[in-house]
Amino acid sequence: MISTGPTEVALMIVIFLIGASIGSFLNVVIFRLPRGESLVHPRSRCLSCGSDLGVVDLVPVLTYIGLRGRCRHCGRPYSPRYMLVEAFTGVAATAALYVFGPTIDAPLAFLVVCCLVVIFFIDLDHYIIPDETVAIIAGIGILIELLGALQGARGGLVVFDERLSSSLSYTVVLPRSLVGIAMGAGLFMVIAYVAEKVFRRPGMGWGDVKLAGAMGALLGPGYQFLTYFMLAVVVGALVGVISMAAGAVGRRDYIPFGPMMAAAGVAMVYFGDIITPVVMSRFLVL
Repeated sequence: MISTGPTEVALMIVIFLIGASIGSFLNVVIFRLPRGESLVHPRSRCLSCGSDLGVVDLVPVLTYIGLRGRCRHCGRPYSPRYMLVEAFTGVAATAALYVFGPTIDAPLAFLVVCCLVVIFFIDLDHYIIPDETVAIIAGIGILIELLGALQGARGGLVVFDERLSSSLSYTVVLPRSLVGIAMGAGLFMVIAYVAEKVFRRPGMGWGDVKLAGAMGALLGPGYQFLTYFMLAVVVGALVGVISMAAGAVGRRDYIPFGPMMAAAGVAMVYFGDIITPVVMSRFLVL
């Protein structure tokens, strides 16, 4: 965590603008990736009139406010979601620097959050979770463990001791991230299987299983992943109840679980050390 003097505040503003600009690119990813389109060509364009958008049309957040959410060329309104993604990503960038300070953890945490933002909206729109985003999250989890190992940290290992007899035993040492992948994906596979048997229809997609494995690599096979799972379930239950009460969905309508997992993931990336003791104290004695 860094201090908040004038220099630091100025730095935070710059980081926010950089993050918001990255959020503008994430909007492109969210729209094009599930459609199999290139992320760099052609240039961004208005979906109503097809006009290419110039630099003045792509200034994060400010363009939407200045043009009152309308295309500069045809005057038709476009979704405020583009601006909200940019604003959230800008805040996420500054939060990463504030929470983790000027360390390698800050950009890695921000990159995970960017992937979770993409997952949130693509799964919400298309009911799919891109493998590319899941692979990045899992890769970052493994990378963090490797960096810790290079610095001499031993906390990234999971040790299993097995006694065969009174005089014979053996020890198995496994990487924490790989055990987390197996535990996260395995847990969600069991849930998906049971849900399908009970409700006689798929209750969870393979994308959810893969994302659980990736978050297991990041959070490890311990209390933090268990907290993440509980948060996702609680958020999912609340969204489901509110949606049904509002008449937005029926009892047999499918509600994607990926957005709930993504939201819980963002909370755990930034505030896992704070949230975990609070959540676990309600269920376990820590």
